[in-house]
Amino acid sequence: MDVINVEKAVRLMDGDIDLFSDLFAIIEGSLPEKYSNIEAALAAGSAEDLELYAHQLKGALRNVAADEACAFLERLEKCGTKNDFPLAAELYPQVRPLVDRVFEVYRSRTWVSAFGK
Repeated sequence: MDVINVEKAVRLMDGDIDLFSDLFAIIEGSLPEKYSNIEAALAAGSAEDLELYAHQLKGALRNVAADEACAFLERLEKCGTKNDFPLAAELYPQVRPLVDRVFEVYRSRTWVSAFGK
């Protein structure tokens, strides 16, 4: 599974490289709040909030075709659905490194040629 599914991203953006970049900027700006919300849900033992906030982060990353991180966040989201906090506590520390990898790939600009640039 690709960190960023570039072909899918090009389709989602209808080839608009500026939109792709704008979405990354928006997502990056929202990360501290998203992480904080998930951490608060874990600390409070709120299954409903865990599901919601993991879903929100997954949705943001789905917009830029970050398939690997999305698949992982779906697992965290399901922990909320199943009220499985032991597994959630095991999974959550892996979220930031996965998201960091998405941004590393984005910043590498290896994907630019797929947008015809």
